[in-house]
Amino acid sequence: NIDECASVPDSLKKARACRVCSLIKTYDQFKREGCDNCESFLRLRGQSDKVKECTSPDYDGMIALMKPRADSFISKVKKLTRYVPGTYAVGVSGELPEWVEDIMMDEGIYVSRDDDNNKYLMPKKGQR
Repeated sequence: NIDECASVPDSLKKARACRVCSLIKTYDQFKREGCDNCESFLRLRGQSDKVKECTSPDYDGMIALMKPRADSFISKVKKLTRYVPGTYAVGVSGELPEWVEDIMMDEGIYVSRDDDNNKYLMPKKGQR
């Protein structure tokens, strides 16, 4: 469903990655649209400070996923199967603010990922 797709970054020079789910968009896109995977608890839309805190311009590689829920090797390895189709970073640098970690722990969103820098995973649909 095209309505469930994240917008593609409109500039790679200004691209940032969400520190929770690794979705890549520009600063302006995150501020205007929020994070398609994490908006329910990050609430980035319209919040400049939150966008700066919860996204990073320092990330490695890019993955374009059209069907993350399919049996895709990369979506399984990078644990992206629960996310919307979009452009994702292979790895994101930086720490999440403590307030975000607290919210995630309270809502049961914490799950270990494949390395220390990417230790969060969204809950299954219906668990939010």
